[in-house]
Amino acid sequence: MRIVAVGLLIAVIPLQAFAAASKKPVATKQSMTPAPRKPDPCKQYGAGFVQVEGTSTCIRVGGSVGIGGGVSQ
Repeated sequence: MRIVAVGLLIAVIPLQAFAAASKKPVATKQSMTPAPRKPDPCKQYGAGFVQVEGTSTCIRVGGSVGIGGGVSQ
C-alpha cells in the first residue's frame, strides 16, 4: 500500500509542476508616458552622489584597480 501511495506521489508532483509553469501571466496595459523623475536630493554635492534609501544622507562610492609587475635579475 505504501508503494502505491509513493508511486502516485511521484507521478503527480511533476504533472503539477508542469501545469503551474505553463500558466501565462495576465497581460496588463502599460502606460506610454514615463514615470515622472524625482528631483535629485544630492545635486548640491556634485555628480555621482546618491541618497541612501530611508535617510537624508548622500554618499559617493568610488574605487580603482591597480596592476603592477616587475622583473628581477
